[in-house]
Amino acid sequence: MLDLLIKNVNVVSSVGIESDVNVGIKSGKIFSILNSTECPKSYREIDANGLHLLPGMFDPHCHLGSGDSRTYEYMQESFKKDTQDCLLGGVTSIATTTVLSPDSLDESYRKTVSVAANNSHTNFKITCVVTKDHHSKQILAAAHEGCTSFKFYTGYCGCLAEKMGMSPEGIPPSLFYQCMEQANLLKQKPIMMIHAEEPTVRFMLADRFKAAGQESLLDWAAHSPEWSESVQVYQYGVIAKQFDIPLYVVHISKAHTIEFIEKLKKDNYPIIAETCVGFLSTTVHKMVDKNIGIYGKIQPPIRYQSDQDVLWNAIKSGLITAIGTDSIPYTSKYKDGQAFWEARPGLNIQTPDSMSLLLGEGYSKGKITLPELVKVTSELPAKHFGFGDRKGQIKIGYDADLVLVDLEKSYKLGLHRYKGHNNYSLWEGMTGKGAVVKTIVNGVIVVENDEIVETAQGQHIQGLQK
Repeated sequence: MLDLLIKNVNVVSSVGIESDVNVGIKSGKIFSILNSTECPKSYREIDANGLHLLPGMFDPHCHLGSGDSRTYEYMQESFKKDTQDCLLGGVTSIATTTVLSPDSLDESYRKTVSVAANNSHTNFKITCVVTKDHHSKQILAAAHEGCTSFKFYTGYCGCLAEKMGMSPEGIPPSLFYQCMEQANLLKQKPIMMIHAEEPTVRFMLADRFKAAGQESLLDWAAHSPEWSESVQVYQYGVIAKQFDIPLYVVHISKAHTIEFIEKLKKDNYPIIAETCVGFLSTTVHKMVDKNIGIYGKIQPPIRYQSDQDVLWNAIKSGLITAIGTDSIPYTSKYKDGQAFWEARPGLNIQTPDSMSLLLGEGYSKGKITLPELVKVTSELPAKHFGFGDRKGQIKIGYDADLVLVDLEKSYKLGLHRYKGHNNYSLWEGMTGKGAVVKTIVNGVIVVENDEIVETAQGQHIQGLQK
């Protein structure tokens, strides 16, 4: 007996769409993929009636412990609440960073796993954040705990770096180099993730614009030059190339960066390029027209139509191989009543709308095919992070993390759908085309008709480092 049989469904993979098949699930795994005439017995059946079945999204880049409060207690609450929003958006697995703290990396890793256990509605993987010099000596210890990815906030210095627990110089190349030396001792090389955005020119321009009374999202975009990501991609990329360790560049927003990475990859730089759902779904001019104001002040800034066009093309060409959200469990606490240049930059939880935005702004508008979409939202991110042998694809033996979508269904996005900490939405009132009908985590149906119907099913995706 199967636990679940999904009948008459179109299965989407990175190589195509298999129409009108029956997918069987047993013990949390995909057990069979059969033609529609084969109907083995099952405890429960779903007649998909021609809807599409996609592998669940893996969000490789979010920050559950860095929102209104930077504590393990707040992180635990975020796992309980905000991962529900992940399920609404078809996100079945996430990689979240550790709390910004001076704790040793291995201790931060253990604490984060502990607060997530039995609380997370999604499967979860932990990325350790390096903030202090002594963390370079703890790369091996964290790896032996199971950590296979490390995050470096290279785009910050001065007071902003200090607020994030770093020294005023932020993450200098010397600290990154020392971490690379340690990572190079490991049999399985970890992913080294950077927030690339040269900070000193940004800070100078921010002071200049503030003095001139320039306080719009257009000014926010202008204060981060088009080359600001590229400068650090090269600086830290050269070090990554020396050690032949993957440099994962998070939330790429600019066309200049994409064009620069394309050149570097031709010279065999080991660079993985990620962009975010938000950058693919809106532009700074659209945000200004909607009068989003300070809520749209995110880091790096929302860019221009010309940048967005290049990002979509880079997905089609295979240069961008991951899409994240950069979600942070912010409320409006650090936005409302704040002066524009003093307000903390950052996105709130973006996962509830991720699938609909990508389907509506990408697939429905002909910018991307469904196979191309699942490749960058599921298959390749899972491979980058070391569990592509069991997640990210609809194949026999793989974990049954699945999303059933109606490509034609339209509905209003916004706050009324959210279950977690969010109290504002960048997408309020926007119409999404392409809706999540059901979300399945580890073989269990957890979302039906925009409602959470099961308790937390998320499991720790243990790293493979030994």
